[in-house]
Amino acid sequence: MAFKKIKMILQKFPFMKTNKKGSLKYFVYVVLTRRILLVTLLFSLVLSAIVHISVNNDLYDRVFITAHNRFETLRARTNEYREKEGVSLQQAMDQAISALSLIQYDKSIGIFVYYQINSLNEGTLIDRYDDNYPDIDRIKRYIADTQFQFSKDGSTLQEIVKLDGYSYVHLVMPLYNKTGNLIGHLRTMFSLTQSTMDQLKGEVYATIFYAVLIVILTTAILYPVIVNLTRKLAAFSIDLLDSNIETLRVLGNAIAKRDSDTNSHNYRVTIIAVRLAEKVNLPSQQIESLIKGAFLHDVGKIGISDNILLKPGKLTESEFALMKTHVEKGLEIISRSKWLSDAKDVVGGHHEKYDGSGYPHGLRSDQIPINARIFAISDVFDALTSRRPYKKAFTFEETMKIVMEKSGTHFDPELIDHFKLISAKLYQELINKDDEALRKILHGIIQKYFSTGIDSLSY
Repeated sequence: MAFKKIKMILQKFPFMKTNKKGSLKYFVYVVLTRRILLVTLLFSLVLSAIVHISVNNDLYDRVFITAHNRFETLRARTNEYREKEGVSLQQAMDQAISALSLIQYDKSIGIFVYYQINSLNEGTLIDRYDDNYPDIDRIKRYIADTQFQFSKDGSTLQEIVKLDGYSYVHLVMPLYNKTGNLIGHLRTMFSLTQSTMDQLKGEVYATIFYAVLIVILTTAILYPVIVNLTRKLAAFSIDLLDSNIETLRVLGNAIAKRDSDTNSHNYRVTIIAVRLAEKVNLPSQQIESLIKGAFLHDVGKIGISDNILLKPGKLTESEFALMKTHVEKGLEIISRSKWLSDAKDVVGGHHEKYDGSGYPHGLRSDQIPINARIFAISDVFDALTSRRPYKKAFTFEETMKIVMEKSGTHFDPELIDHFKLISAKLYQELINKDDEALRKILHGIIQKYFSTGIDSLSY
């Protein structure tokens, strides 16, 4: 219950409000916090138990020593009285107990409230209670209800007995004659004073308090260090991601230049593809892959010779066969980068057609990855609406007529239905935009989908 309350309190803090359970931020601010609290709690409980046992043992050792010393005094007095002629063991012990009661011992720890002398041959010789002790009836009930068997090997018994919330030392020690033979046992009950119990509790509570305080302070020192190191790691991830994205841009633009194309084409096809992906509610991670693929869709053309790539007229059949190899070359290039590997759907499938007449594998319908189907629409739409050295730009109406005619053959008809709803707005948004304007639009998209900072890290 206590842990649930802590969890509810922690969830009220802003830094705890994150639902991305795989993120490093969630791990640091939620999982790690919970684990630290749990470990602190468990460590405190274990430490408290150790401290309690240690302090208890220390106090009980002092009690046992006190009881043992008084027993040795009693035994010495008993032997002293037994040396007198005609004095039996019972009489000597009785006199020793009476004499012991007159000695001014330090009673701050406790007092003996019960004595029993047991002879191996004669049984119980003395069974005496301190009737001045206010709770002596409690001791009498305990002695009456306890079936105690004395050992015959001379072993010592010392134990703490709890009666009605009060602590007593139950002590049994052997008695020997002058020749060293076991002749009986002395059994006593030693009552611990309230001040002794208060001292025990005070020492336990104080030690536990300081132990827990040390654990909490250590945790309080370490946690900010962990958070700070995590933030530095996040900062490094931002720099690395920025470098990757910039490399993606540069590489995409370099490919466009090689193909006598423009940066604007790469920017526009990426923006159009993302807008369509958003329209069909594609997951964010898949849109990230789409963006990479849009930039690098023709990366394999790096491996195509200029006399084919830059040929002004129509390619021959053999030349076109070589041109189509740019798909496989592109897949080979991106496969060498783990960060770019998820661009393979677009790089490998943007020339496939819905009816299976495309290349390189003749995939059809849903066999073509959705990112490739989306990109195919954006690529053709931009190519038709853009002016090139070898053609003028088609109007929006002319472009959409061609696109609609190819629905079900070149393009996914379901995606075309969605594209019709956004195409006019897209056309107006992108028409006549220069490189810088398009770059700004694309920058906003990248900021949205390529999250940076601690949220972008996973554990």
